[in-house]
Amino acid sequence: MGNSTSRETQVVVDALASVNALLPAPWALTARTDAETVDQRFDAVVDLTGPVGASARLVVEAKRSASVSSAAIVSTLRDIGRAAALPVLYASPYIGPALRKALAAEGFSYADATGWVRLALDDPPVVVTGQGAAKAPKDRASSAVTRLNGVAASRSIRALASTDAPVGVRELAAAAGVSPGSVSKLLATLVAEGIVERDEAGKITSVRRRDLIRRWTHDYSFPSTNPVVAYFIAPRGLPRAIDRLVDVAPVMLTGSAAARTLLPDGATPVAPMRLLALYATDPRDLARSLGLIDADPTTANVVIAAPADQRILPDDGVAVAPAPLVVADLLTLPGRADAEAEQLMDSLEATDPAWKDDDGSRS
Repeated sequence: MGNSTSRETQVVVDALASVNALLPAPWALTARTDAETVDQRFDAVVDLTGPVGASARLVVEAKRSASVSSAAIVSTLRDIGRAAALPVLYASPYIGPALRKALAAEGFSYADATGWVRLALDDPPVVVTGQGAAKAPKDRASSAVTRLNGVAASRSIRALASTDAPVGVRELAAAAGVSPGSVSKLLATLVAEGIVERDEAGKITSVRRRDLIRRWTHDYSFPSTNPVVAYFIAPRGLPRAIDRLVDVAPVMLTGSAAARTLLPDGATPVAPMRLLALYATDPRDLARSLGLIDADPTTANVVIAAPADQRILPDDGVAVAPAPLVVADLLTLPGRADAEAEQLMDSLEATDPAWKDDDGSRS
């Protein structure tokens, strides 16, 4: 090991364990300990050894948390690679999807304690990949929010997905209607997972909005987060039920019906609407007013929720849920209308580059 602290040393140990769990015998990745081969500028120097004398040496950059931007991490790794003239392995307790994309795009290897691994070398030709946790594990020493399903977290996420950067914590908190402390706790998680980037002054400079919503839906879902969710059949069809909404307002559209109003004029939805999703103060009262019949989730064509955050409901009339919430609901409603969610995010990207999918993947 080089000049790592004991906690950084443990980060390296855990990362090497994740890699070695994937390597077939007789391959192994081990840390150098002899003074002649360990450069004190690096957190660790490791050797990959295999059959018939195959071997490679890498330098390791270990971070206990990704509290700096993905761009800064990548820049640091470039400098380390040039200084060492060796491949670089980035190690951390958890590496989020946005940072994994950035590291892979630059050709860097990485490994974390949850099992996310990318070891890619040209000489010898080696490619090893592993899948880890969907979200960062809870750090007991940290006050960061790791479950993104509370009202404050939901408000902050909707604001992050709607507010232009750069933006300060207090400004974002005011836009979300939550305390600055709630925003700070959320940001600690999102920065660590590479979804949000901040400058040295603490201002939010970049938000990967697709990654943000996908991360949100690891904890949030329409059926489980909202306190009351009821399922019905519209016996006379969805178009008639939608037409009658103006007579029974206030009500808010989400899911497929909302997505159709948010798409550009002339855009054709990628899928027919099979489920009408609504928010209302009293789902059963609204259902009675619409003449709906009770059903179970497998047969329903209407689902109505009393939202966990009553503040999203309109005072009167028929409103459309905020676009970030519509996307999250599409991804978590029965039937998982993923294609409709992607179409809506694509349309949002046309006017807001923050909705761009960094590498075109769908995760």
